[in-house]
Amino acid sequence: MAGMRSHPMTFAPPTWLNIDADTYKRLLNRTAVTITKRAKKRGATYQVKEAIDAIHAAFHRCNGRDPYDGLPLDGERLEGSRCPTVCPVANETIAQFEILSHQTKEAKGTMNAEEFITHCRAVVAHAETTSTAK
Repeated sequence: MAGMRSHPMTFAPPTWLNIDADTYKRLLNRTAVTITKRAKKRGATYQVKEAIDAIHAAFHRCNGRDPYDGLPLDGERLEGSRCPTVCPVANETIAQFEILSHQTKEAKGTMNAEEFITHCRAVVAHAETTSTAK
C-alpha cells in the first residue's frame, strides 16, 4: 500500500562508491540493522534510523580512502579486502561511524584508533629490526 512505508530512504550514494541508489539503500538498511542489534546488546539506545543517518554521513565524509592506511577503497564491489565497511568510531553504544577497508577493520579488531596506531608502529619497528621480515 502506498504511504505505508515507515522510512522512505532517498539517500544517494557518495560519488566514489560506484553502486546504484537501490543497492546503497539496501546496504545502509542492512548494515544499520546489524550494527544496531549488536550495539543494543552492549547497552546502546539508538534506533536503526539514527544508525542509517550516521552511516550515510560516514560514507559521505569518506573520500574513498581508508583513513588508516590511505589506500583506496574498492568502490566497485562490496566484498573483498579493500571493500568499504562500517566501523564504530570510539564506542559501540554511540551511533558514530567511520568507513574503513575490510582489511583494516579485521586488523584493528576492537582496538580504538590510538591503540591500533601504537600496535602498527610496533609491527613496523619489529619488521625493521628482524632479518626475516619480507
